[in-house]
Amino acid sequence: MITLYVEENNPITPGFYNSVLNNLQFHQLKCPCGQSGCLSVHGYYNRYVKTEDGKVMFRICRVKCDQCGRTHALLLSSMVPYSQISFQDHLQIITAHEKETPSNITLSSALSFDESNFRYIIRMYLKHWKQRLISERISVDGESLISSCFQYFKRQFMQIKCTPNILFLNTT
Repeated sequence: MITLYVEENNPITPGFYNSVLNNLQFHQLKCPCGQSGCLSVHGYYNRYVKTEDGKVMFRICRVKCDQCGRTHALLLSSMVPYSQISFQDHLQIITAHEKETPSNITLSSALSFDESNFRYIIRMYLKHWKQRLISERISVDGESLISSCFQYFKRQFMQIKCTPNILFLNTT
């Protein structure tokens, strides 16, 4: 998996995803195996992300490495791998939990998911991420949360599966 870094204030829409891919210099991408310039478009699959407007479908691009033969999905940093809930919504839920804000207030402001999603995110945060962040002195509301998680843990914040993932910073 390859995560393309985008600014937090960018919208999480299929149009924005497609514009990032259209402007992407594929020859600059690096495969998790370490090789550069060896990735080519292999195919697409559909993925849904819950937003305030309901579920939004994305056509996620997959690339294949000529060297190792593996395929990798290209995701935006505003997406959490294997989750239909956006990175920003994850942060909102976790921040509310850390500040001990009542869940009904948080849920009423985030219409894209229900209480079971809320509980699941908190449970996964406590089980997989809270101690990791504390051990490296990374703040959930810190500016460099995404890059710090890739630097120390080799995956996106709240990515639960240990699938190889690298961050590509030069997406403009």
